[in-house]
Parts: sequence; structure tokens; C-alpha cells
Amino acid sequence: MAKAAVAVSGRLARVYFVLLRAGRPMGVREVQRLAGLSSPSSAKHYLDKLVELGLAEKTSGEYVAKVSGQSLMSVYIGLLGSVVPRLVPYAVFSTVLLAVFSTLAKPPIECVVVAAVPTALLWIEGLRLLHLAKKLAAEKVEPEERR
Repeated sequence: MAKAAVAVSGRLARVYFVLLRAGRPMGVREVQRLAGLSSPSSAKHYLDKLVELGLAEKTSGEYVAKVSGQSLMSVYIGLLGSVVPRLVPYAVFSTVLLAVFSTLAKPPIECVVVAAVPTALLWIEGLRLLHLAKKLAAEKVEPEERR
């Protein structure tokens, strides 16, 4: 039986982005501090939930982000210490390829336009997802309710 896609939001997404951005194993207190959580037990709760969802792994007391194809969060990757949508590197590659092709082959303008449309769509969607990730990361952390 296929697993349903996993959607992550709120503090759980913030903790996932902290792990993804770091790109290395992190302890509970470090995650707590970087995610702006009120206690280590809150951080551990969210980290354990990420492990349960298959979005993180726990090894020797530390947690590391894992990108799961079953998750809607798989559209983001950790790249050079930041979280970016997968579409952004594709858009960069497509733009460079289009520029090199246009410069070296000097194709008719129609060919350039046909190639530029999908490149523009990659940029539009990539930047939209990047904006959403930054908005989530910049959200003001409200105090947590006591459990």
C-alpha cells in the first residue's frame, strides 16, 4: 500500500527547515535555540515527529534531515547553508544553457523564445516557493502552550 503524501506546517516545518539548513546532525538544544522553541522537550517532540514521518533520522542522540519523496517538503533542499526549492538550481542551469546556446549557435529568435518560456516558468515557481520558505522561517514564534 502506498503511503500518503506528508504535509508539514507550523513549528514542525520550522524545525524541519532548521535541520535541512544545517545539513548536519544536530542536538535537541541546538534545534530548540535555532527554531525558537520554548523548551528542549518541545524540540524533542517535534524532532521525534519528524523521525516518525520519515523526514529526519536519529543517530547517536542527534537528528539530521532526510528528504523523503513521499513528503511535500521534498521540493526543498539544503544548499550552501540555506533552504531552497529544487526548481531554483534547475532554473539557473536552464538560464545558463539558454544563454550559452543563444551566444554560440545564434539561433532564430523564435527558438530562443520557445526555450525561454519554460525557463521563465521555472524561475517563477522557484521564486514563489523560495518566498514561502522565507516567510515560514521568518514567522514570529509565538509562545507555546503548556502541554
